[in-house]
This record gives sequence, structure tokens and C-alpha cells, in this order.
Amino acid sequence: MYWLEHAPIWLVGLVIFVGLVVAELAGFWVGRLAAARKSPDSKSDGTGYLLSAMLGLLGLLIAFTFGAAASRFDMRRTLVRDEANAIGTTYLRIQTLDEGPRDALGRLMVEYVGVRKTSAAGSEDEAKLSQADAQTNDIEQRIWDQIVPAVRAQPNSTLNAPLLETTNEMFDLANSRRLALEARVPITIVRALLIYFVAAAWILGYALAPGGRRVVASGALFLVLALAFVLILDLDRPSSGRIRVSQEPILRIAASIEASEAARHAAPPAGEK
Repeated sequence: MYWLEHAPIWLVGLVIFVGLVVAELAGFWVGRLAAARKSPDSKSDGTGYLLSAMLGLLGLLIAFTFGAAASRFDMRRTLVRDEANAIGTTYLRIQTLDEGPRDALGRLMVEYVGVRKTSAAGSEDEAKLSQADAQTNDIEQRIWDQIVPAVRAQPNSTLNAPLLETTNEMFDLANSRRLALEARVPITIVRALLIYFVAAAWILGYALAPGGRRVVASGALFLVLALAFVLILDLDRPSSGRIRVSQEPILRIAASIEASEAARHAAPPAGEK
């Protein structure tokens, strides 16, 4: 199953298609042998009904698995949007602090969004993910160490509670996005889907044995099944798949914060020309 999760998408689709063709051929020849031994006046063995039930159940399983992969994709997309909003709100509320903590936190926010941009790119490399996690945790601690004294210095400020709340939310969403990368369709479901694919192809070949193969129709069915599986697999690969969540919300808020801080530090102090 490691190969199934990390091999190129097109190769997985090709292997599944070839495997279905082989399974259909095996079922066809077994059906031919069974038909040769059957007496001419024997009744139908009900293979057609079995095939219809099998394909119906396969359709339900595909729909269920696709729904699970799509829901995880939507969750990752929602988390990107929510984190971008939390970062932007936190940065705006930081601007209400005194000049000293505001400047220090502004620099830390620039550093933070730089790390979050790197994390947004995604990676299948666990070492890189762990490094990004460590950098994120380090900057989060430094931001918190700056915010707490700034809040205590203005105990009567009405913005203290909202600032602490949105900062916590920003940190929580960064962790939630990391966990979302690991939220995959259970491998047991993927295995079951593959087993059903092969079983359905075998039964199809067996059912077609008395009347002869339908190469074009069978090939079209197997192609559709392979494409359905590839689509599910692609949705379930947050970092390496072709269908990826857009990271534009994070990139836009990062660019906005970096530009704002650059403009502030480039501007001359008040009273100077």
C-alpha cells in the first residue's frame, strides 16, 4: 500500500486498468470452462443478477469513498481560509499596542507568515514537515512571549481579550492544518475498493462467457473505474496530487503584512524630513 500512496497517479491508474483487464479475462475463461461442462438444457445460473448487484454495490462504495476524500479536501480548503483570516486579524489588533511591542510583534509576524508560506507549499517529506513544525512552534512561543507583557502593561484595554483570542486561534489553525495533511481516507477502505474492482471485473468476464467478450464496452467500463479511483487518490494526496488546495489566501495576507512592515520601517520617524 506504500506504493499505492506514493507512486505517480498515472502509473496507479494504468496498473489498475491492466489489472481489471486481466481479472476480466480470467473470469471469461473460467466462464467458458463452466459453460462447456454445462448441459444445454440447464437453467441460467443467475450470473447476470449477481453482476448487477455487484456493480450497484461498487457504485455505492465509489460514491462513499469519493465523498470521504472530497470532505477532507474541503476541510483543508476551509482551514487555509480561516488561518489567513486569523493571521490578518491578529496583525491588525497588534497595531493597537504601544510602539515598542507593536514593532517587535510586527517583525515576528513577518517571520511567522514567511514560515507559514513555506508550510503552505506542502511536502511529502516528513523531515521537511517536522522542520516547518519546529519553526512554527518556535515563532509562536516568541510571539506569545511578546504579547503577554504587552497585554499586562495595559490591563484596562478592551482589546486585550480579542487580541489573545485571535492569537490563540491563529496558533490552533496552524496546528489544525498540519493535522489535516494526515487526514486521509482509511487505507482499509482503499483496499476494499480495489478488491471490489477486481471482483466486479472477474464476474463481468464470467457473465460474458456464454455470449462472447465485449472488448470495447468492457474497456470503457474499466477506464471509467480506473479514472474514478485515480480521482479519489488525487483528492486524498494533499501535497503531491494534481488537485491541490489553493494557498492564495495565505500568500496574499503574507504579502500584505510584509509590505506593511516594509513601508513602516522605510518611513522616516515623525518630525524628520
